[in-house]
Amino acid sequence: MSPSIRFTDMALVALSVVLVSTAQLSMKWGMSLLPVEGLDPDVIGIALSGGAWPPLLAVGAGLGCYALSMLCWVLALRAVPLGVAYPFLSLSYVLVYVGSLCLPGLADTFSWLKLAGIALIMTGVAITFYGGSKTVHRTSGT
Repeated sequence: MSPSIRFTDMALVALSVVLVSTAQLSMKWGMSLLPVEGLDPDVIGIALSGGAWPPLLAVGAGLGCYALSMLCWVLALRAVPLGVAYPFLSLSYVLVYVGSLCLPGLADTFSWLKLAGIALIMTGVAITFYGGSKTVHRTSGT
């Protein structure tokens, strides 16, 4: 890690990734349980009277997590170079896949090929993060 990047700034990047992953998982769970087709207010009213509160709360919580994630991201980008911050976003793919395997109600299927993809993502993030401390300076005119 570059010595100029503070721990708190990287913590904001990590928190943003966790929040966006949580948002994806909660919205997937909530939307998979809602009997709502489209955004017809009459249908939503029927769904609410039928006890669809937990899924709607999950979707709402997911949207809230997205908002908090964006706040963390904007604050982190003030200090963290894009070449370090953006590869960390790919960790959300890892977290969402693992969460979809482990959390009840999401029931994704395990695949060795997907696991290999996860390993490649993790390797890429590690190379980008730790390789970022070795900078190459360009000189103009050469």
